[in-house]
Order: sequence, then structure tokens, then C-alpha cells
Amino acid sequence: MRSTAPWPLRARLELAPRALARSPRAVQAGTAVGSAERGRRQVVALVFAIYLLAIFEGALRKWALPQFSQYLFFVRDPLLLVAYALAWQHGLWPRRQPLFTAALWMAVLGVALGAAQAASGPPSELRLLLGVYGWRAYFLYVPLAFLVGQTFQARDLQRLYALTLFLALPIGLLVAAQFFSPPGAAINVGSAADEDLQFRGLAATAERTRPMGPFASGAGQQQFAATACAIALLAFLTPRRLPQPPWWLLAGGAAGVLTALALSGSRGTVLQAGLCLAFAVLLGLLGRGAALKTRALVWPLTLSVLSLALYPLVFPEGFAAFVERWTVADAAESRHFEWGVFGRAAYGLIDFGRLLGEVPLLGWGLGYGGNASITLDAVIDGVRPGQLAETDFARHMVDIGPLAGLGYITFRLLLAGWLAMQVLRTLKLSDDPAPMLLFSYVGYVLVLGQITGQGAINVYGWLFAGLLIAACRQAPPRHPRHGKPGRPPLQRGPWPRRKLQR
Repeated sequence: MRSTAPWPLRARLELAPRALARSPRAVQAGTAVGSAERGRRQVVALVFAIYLLAIFEGALRKWALPQFSQYLFFVRDPLLLVAYALAWQHGLWPRRQPLFTAALWMAVLGVALGAAQAASGPPSELRLLLGVYGWRAYFLYVPLAFLVGQTFQARDLQRLYALTLFLALPIGLLVAAQFFSPPGAAINVGSAADEDLQFRGLAATAERTRPMGPFASGAGQQQFAATACAIALLAFLTPRRLPQPPWWLLAGGAAGVLTALALSGSRGTVLQAGLCLAFAVLLGLLGRGAALKTRALVWPLTLSVLSLALYPLVFPEGFAAFVERWTVADAAESRHFEWGVFGRAAYGLIDFGRLLGEVPLLGWGLGYGGNASITLDAVIDGVRPGQLAETDFARHMVDIGPLAGLGYITFRLLLAGWLAMQVLRTLKLSDDPAPMLLFSYVGYVLVLGQITGQGAINVYGWLFAGLLIAACRQAPPRHPRHGKPGRPPLQRGPWPRRKLQR
């Protein structure tokens, strides 16, 4: 619209924005914003690379470069450190976040604890190696959760969801090929001729192995199947007014997830999928939007009935192997735990109590309670610390002692509780199902998972904790108020590139 002011005043009004744009302060502010956004995008790209390496690191170790398997275990770490450095450079870390501050202090105190543990005994290359490995497992990836939560936007979340669904189908086909192949076939153990460089998974039955997918262990495949199940289910539950994945992507991803679950031979994988379905039903009970409540109650029930009906028909051998595995394991666990597999899981919350008076004040040493200690047969004063702990809370007692161990347990529980409160708060304001379904995985890993004892669980746990934080921050409001400031509802995302109707 042309201004009706007198021409001298009109000229000044028209020149004012140009003068402001050319002012040094405006140029400096615009440059700072542009630099921060470039830094954020670089961090997001590095997180995507870390996620892909978490999935395909095992493929590199098993089939591509088995002779460098031990070194490839750390292939993600340089990218992680670069992401941290970029975050410091561009001021992307969260501010005034007590749990993030606590994580940084724990990392610093972990270095001091490791030095004190090393000084308490004779110098040893093994102690140094396990100490570095243990510090990495406990502290290196914790800040990743807060960095992802601070830097990921709605579009980044949707891109990661789409990537996971896209990978689910080929990984499901790989799982099927592994399940129906002999346990000692190259597709299962890797391409190395040396048995010391091969990756032999756990057995589902005498004839069938538990497929590891592209991972170097069954635990890694379990993390992918559980998180992909949550992502596929949240896509089913997302109301129509929010971005939807293409039908072919959702159908292919869901088929891959169901295949991986049916042929997993793992009770833990199936139970985590069941936990995801339970949280979906809980979403229907606690949610406020009518569309969300309907979808959250109908879809989980429909998918559960169809899966149970088709499982023995489509995958009869997988069904038989799973039933046999469940029966044998349940009989063994029932001799020690009152509720079988559920009692064993609950025991992980109190198992550490038996070690409070048995471990040294500073623990046996960082890394001595993990898998590396067992593999290297580490011994201290005639004790094999790696064999003292099966659960993660008990591992904290072995690695860092009763005081620091109780502190780390408290941190995990506080973080899980804080995330639960964020999810419930978001549920009151938004119809986005992502926070609740992501919490079905993250909450389990933080409370009961082997997050310091296994590499794949470590990176998956902290990465998806960050995705959960971001999902809570970026959840669109249920009833956006037009004309008022605030985050608008999502209009586009990578459920890829669909033109918006004007």
C-alpha cells in the first residue's frame, strides 16, 4: 500500500529501513544470528551422522573392516567431540539447566575419580585402558541428550523419524535373512576368517540365532527395533492436522519393524514393543484431544490383534522359536524370581544393595564392571569385578564405589522423573503423541537399561533422551491462538516435501 504521508516524510520513512539495515549494530546482530543458525545446522548434521554410525558401525566391524573392529568401536566419538566444540563456539548449550550442569560436574569429578583409582594401585596399561573406556561409558555421551534437546527443531525431528522408517524395511529383511541362515554363516558372524574377530550372537534356540541386524550385538538390534516401533506407532497416532508420513513410508517401515520383532528371538525386544503399546493406550486415557484419544485407543488394539493373529501364520518358525525361548527362560528365572522375567527386571532396581558393603569406597575402577573387563579377563587382588554385576545399578557400585554409584543412580532417576513431568506437561498443551511414545523407550533405558554397560544402548539412550526433550519443546499447541505470539502449528516437515495447499 502506498503511503499517504507528505513526500518529505514519506521519503524519510522509506529510507529508514535501509539506513537501519546498513547500521553496524543491525549488521552485527544479523551476522550473529546467521552464524548461530549455521552452527545449529552443523550440529544437527553431526548428530544425524552419529545416529547412522550407531546403526551401521556394526556392519563396518563385521563385514567391511573386521581387522579394525576394536578401533571402529570408537568411530562416533570424534564426531561427537566436534559437535560439542561447535556448540560451545556458537553458544548452543542450554542455560540454567540444573541437570545439564550436574552432568558436566559429574564428568569432571569422574576424571578425578579415575585418577584416584589409578593412584590406589600399581601402574597398569589395562587399568588405563579400562579407565578411559569406563569414563566414556559413564560421562561422554550424557551432554548429547541436552545438546540434541536444545538444537533439534520440529523439522529435524521429523527427518529423523522418516530416516528410521526408511531404514526399518531393509533392516527387517536383513533380520529375516539372518534368522533363516545357519548361526555360523557369514551374514551372522561376519566376514573374518579368524574366530576371534567374529561376532557370535546369543542363541534363540538350538537351531536359530538371535539376529543382530547391522549391529555388532543383539542389544544394538533391540534398541533399533524398540525405537523404530515407537516411531512407527507415533506416526499412526499423529492427528491429521499435523504432518503425516507418506503411506508407503509408514507401511514399509511398519512391515520392517514387525518383521524384526517377530524374528528377534528376544523377549526383551518384544516386551519393549509391548511397553510402547501400553504407553500408547495411556496416551489415549490421559490425552485431551478427541482425535488423539480415538487414535491412541483404536490403533494399539488393532495392531496388537492383527500381530498376534498373523504372527504364527506369517512367521511360524519365528513364533515357535520365540515360544520355546520364552518357556525355557521363564522356567529358569522362576526358580530365582517370583514373577519370572518381570521379577528379574524389577530386581535390577535393588540388586546394587548387596554390593554396598563389599566393594571398595572408590570402587574397583572405572570400566571394571563392563563387558570389556569380562572380555579382557581383568583381575584385581584375585577378584574378577566384571562378574560381580549383571544389572546396571550394581555395575555402578563396582565401577565407581557406593557413594559415587548412589549419586549416579540418583541422577538417572531424577532425569527420568524430570522427563516424565515434561511429557505430562506437554500432553496438557498438545496433541503430539511423540513425547509419550519416545518416553516409553527412554524411561525404560534410564531406569532399567544397561546404559553404561553396552555401547549401543549408551548412544541410543542419551540420543533419544535428547529427542524426547526436543519433542517436548517443539510440540505444536492444541489450539493455536491467531494473532498472538507463540510457536505456530507445524506446517511442513520431511514426511518429505509435500506442497501445502494455499
